[in-house]
Amino acid sequence: MLKRYIIIFLLFLCFPADAGLAKETAEDWFNKGVKSIEAENYEQAVRCFKKTINIHPNHVPSYSNLGYIYNIMGMLDEAIETYKQVLTIKPNDVRIHHDLGVSLYKKKLFDEAIAEFKKAIVLDSEFDLPYHTLGVIYLEKEMFDEAIAALKKALEIAPNNLVAHRNLGRAYKEAGKNILSADHYYQAGILYLKDNNREEALIAYKNILLCSKEIADVFLIKLYPDKEASDLTMPLSFNKKSQWYVLLTRMNIRKDQSAGSKIIGQLDRDVEFQIISEATDNTPVYSWYLIKTKSGFSGWLCGVYKGIVKYNIVSERNASSFKLPSHK
Repeated sequence: MLKRYIIIFLLFLCFPADAGLAKETAEDWFNKGVKSIEAENYEQAVRCFKKTINIHPNHVPSYSNLGYIYNIMGMLDEAIETYKQVLTIKPNDVRIHHDLGVSLYKKKLFDEAIAEFKKAIVLDSEFDLPYHTLGVIYLEKEMFDEAIAALKKALEIAPNNLVAHRNLGRAYKEAGKNILSADHYYQAGILYLKDNNREEALIAYKNILLCSKEIADVFLIKLYPDKEASDLTMPLSFNKKSQWYVLLTRMNIRKDQSAGSKIIGQLDRDVEFQIISEATDNTPVYSWYLIKTKSGFSGWLCGVYKGIVKYNIVSERNASSFKLPSHK
């Protein structure tokens, strides 16, 4: 959640003009530190920024980068102490207040984190990140009305923040406002599609479906723009349990309708089967079917995985006369 940014100032702004020979040394260590971050050599970066601070104890960018590195390394106590130290030098730095808030949030020190985000908002009411992270904390504290207000403000400032849309969708869902929840999950899904992130878009679809089938149906067309609406329905909606299907790839067959259940066998590509029943929570994204092959082998098949259908319909003229057992 901590936004990655490397503070690189013009050298004449970073270091005092009268630093003499120390100026070159400090600049050298600072630049080495920046390059070490870019190379993800974080231990070396820590050493470099500490060297810079030893020469210029009030050098804010070095403290900021040091706190950032400590966050990446999971050294939250050190990050918090670093940010607090730099705030004694520059108490009105909105970014430092935000980043301190993030470190406190990661430590589960929610009330202290909230105080820092509120300070950042007072310093710059048009900075979206404190509103967003504040909303996330309120979600964790189950303060849903406060979460909604904070996340809405974040989106007023940065309307294309897809994670904020997703979190606002969650907040509305927790507050029992399903249509508003579906709307923001929908907006997040559209933004994921624009970023060519279909996996997250499919997750957005599942969240929309939990809130509004009508909005989910609209989003499904966005997911599969080249499909006819009738092609996006589930296979058993055809009411053709006598229909035969053929696998398009080798598949595991499981004991139950779950990816974590025991594998009881495998079926090769082109094996034909019939569907006995389907899981009650199937969607066009993930669908499980209880199947039976011509040989009588039966088990659960994940026929649709991440929106990809793993089987096809066998033509009527090639269909077998195999009959399913009757159910009483």
